[in-house]
Amino acid sequence: MSKRSLLVSLLASGGLLLGGAAHAQLNLKQFGIGGGDDNSAAGGASSGGMSQLLQSYVGANQQVLSGQSSLASAMGMTSAAGQAQQAAGLLSGGAPSVSQLTQAGSTQQSLSQKLTDAFASHASGGASATPVNKEAFTEGLSSLGKGVSQYSSLQSGLGSLGQMSPSSLLQSGLNPQTAQSASYIAQSAPGQLQSLMSTLSSAVQFASSHGITVPSIATSALKGL
Repeated sequence: MSKRSLLVSLLASGGLLLGGAAHAQLNLKQFGIGGGDDNSAAGGASSGGMSQLLQSYVGANQQVLSGQSSLASAMGMTSAAGQAQQAAGLLSGGAPSVSQLTQAGSTQQSLSQKLTDAFASHASGGASATPVNKEAFTEGLSSLGKGVSQYSSLQSGLGSLGQMSPSSLLQSGLNPQTAQSASYIAQSAPGQLQSLMSTLSSAVQFASSHGITVPSIATSALKGL
């Protein structure tokens, strides 16, 4: 099976995306990524490690976008909820391109800001006429917490990956799209995680002050567990 076909197969199978296995901490060294020099990391990438990295990153983003959609819906932000669902759709059905990853990441960042603003507005009475759907909010916290946990678990190997040059990734046998996607993840994931941690913290504070159940996965994600 070609590396391209393997990547598509792994992503399509969804083995780590939304199932219980996705919630486990991921050690990138088991994928052959991180903890070594360019050559050893590249060797791991050529054996399929990079495919699993992409699969895990996509799964984390789908969890995050699902959580953002539920939180937006709970706050009465119908348009924002729809944007999250559309972005999640970009990451389903196969191996997403760098353009699709970028678009989904941009939407995710925009939604984080919109949600944070909505929490602040509601707390100050600006949205007091809009009731909050507490059940949907709790569901959103759970999914967002899972996504943040998955993001956190990717960080251990991203530093080493970020130090690899595009040429090293290509020389390892990866096709150009996979190499570009890996570079994008290494550059973007740390900033995305920081933004998501801030959003999750704001959401947990909002829930706590409005009598909304906060699932344990949300609080543990904030502690980096």
